[in-house]
Amino acid sequence: MKHTIALIFLLFFVSTSCSQDIIAEKGSYGIDIERKIIVWHQTNLASQNVKSITFDKTYVFDKKGEKLTHNNAISVKADTKYKLYITKLPIIHISMNDAQINSRKKIEGKFSYYDDKQFVESVMGVRHRGNLSLSFDKKSFDLELWKDATTQESVDAQFLHMRSDDDWILDAMFNEPIRLRSFVATNLWNETHKPYYLGKEPEAKSGFDVAYVEVFKNNKYYGLYQLMESVDRKQLQVKKNKGDTIRGRIYRANSYEGGPDFSKASPEYDNVFKSWIGWESNYPFIDYTSDFGDLSRFQNLVVNSSNEDFKTKISEEFVLDNAIDYYIFVNIIRATDNLGKNYSLAKYDANQPYFIVPWDLDGTFGVIQDGKRIATTDDVLTNGLFKRLIAQNPQGYKGKLKTRWKELRGTVYNDRNLFSKIDAIYNSFTDELVYEREFLVWQNKLNELSNAEHYAYLEDWLKKRLAYLDRYFEGL
Repeated sequence: MKHTIALIFLLFFVSTSCSQDIIAEKGSYGIDIERKIIVWHQTNLASQNVKSITFDKTYVFDKKGEKLTHNNAISVKADTKYKLYITKLPIIHISMNDAQINSRKKIEGKFSYYDDKQFVESVMGVRHRGNLSLSFDKKSFDLELWKDATTQESVDAQFLHMRSDDDWILDAMFNEPIRLRSFVATNLWNETHKPYYLGKEPEAKSGFDVAYVEVFKNNKYYGLYQLMESVDRKQLQVKKNKGDTIRGRIYRANSYEGGPDFSKASPEYDNVFKSWIGWESNYPFIDYTSDFGDLSRFQNLVVNSSNEDFKTKISEEFVLDNAIDYYIFVNIIRATDNLGKNYSLAKYDANQPYFIVPWDLDGTFGVIQDGKRIATTDDVLTNGLFKRLIAQNPQGYKGKLKTRWKELRGTVYNDRNLFSKIDAIYNSFTDELVYEREFLVWQNKLNELSNAEHYAYLEDWLKKRLAYLDRYFEGL
């Protein structure tokens, strides 16, 4: 028996003491020659006795006995020394001609994605995206995966928990001091609200999904991004046109011209144009022609109808449960740019009610869209539609709003759930050096303050905001 134990111990000692040479998989890493850093996606760090790692060449550890970890930068060397960062986040490579890229038309580029489940390579069409964000140094990108650059035939791919599609967005989050506001807000909405027609369309979503990734652009580390789905017909599963009959509809709240905040209802529209009083036709858009007739009718009901007509008809024209959830959501996160802009108004099918889908949730939780702090916690955000719903109280709307607030404060919006979501991201990005890598490349937009100060501000702001809204909804 003693000999058996000794033999087992010897075998264990030999197997664990042997050093390994690891060859990193294609696409799993990026090397920034200028900054002398390597970022490698590796979630399983069980193999600890590593002698060397081969990326573009073989790198050995500068310090003997160095352990693989997500929590330290490891010094490695080949011809020269590099810092090796091991990340749990997927790695994306994009390459394009920097002299040609703009925000108007997609140009040809190359794309790759790697996580521990898959590796995807594709030709892509790429352009810069955004409005205000176009002025930021760190750019966001609108991507379309192509079969080839000649035909530009689209190719679908699925990443993580998101949909299979050809259209993807890389959101730079440059205006978010600690890069977590829009991610938390997006997931809160998805947790809060589901499409009322989900029984008919089980793949329908009430918003869009996001995932964190780390990006290399033209072989240089370009930082932390959100990979995002688009809000379109496929995402919402609204009904396709049937011949000349328009069924589902999607209109993007695109600018402050009186339409999306329901302060204006011009009877004049021209379907030759894609836009009308701040609305942009997303679907349908047939032969370069819009259809604003149904939207104009709804706009007039909200803005110009008598109180009696509004009370009688609004529940047939708008999903009141959606209005309740969106009103609470926008006010929880104080999304100042999402009641007159940055949302979609959609309709599942002809003769069905409209509903709202949020978009661009970066100016939230105490900052506005340019990243500037607005510390206000004691106000209520609203627009013409929500003002009339509260004032006219169709079908006991105020009572339902108050009840829903209490329900959500006990579940999705309770303190523990809200703060744990923020804490989890902040702590992991701090401990796993994601912030360190990001700020090697991009200075914080409010860089006179530390991450800890930004984090403390966000949490203090949210505590005060929740306390105020508890009082507001109780008083309805």
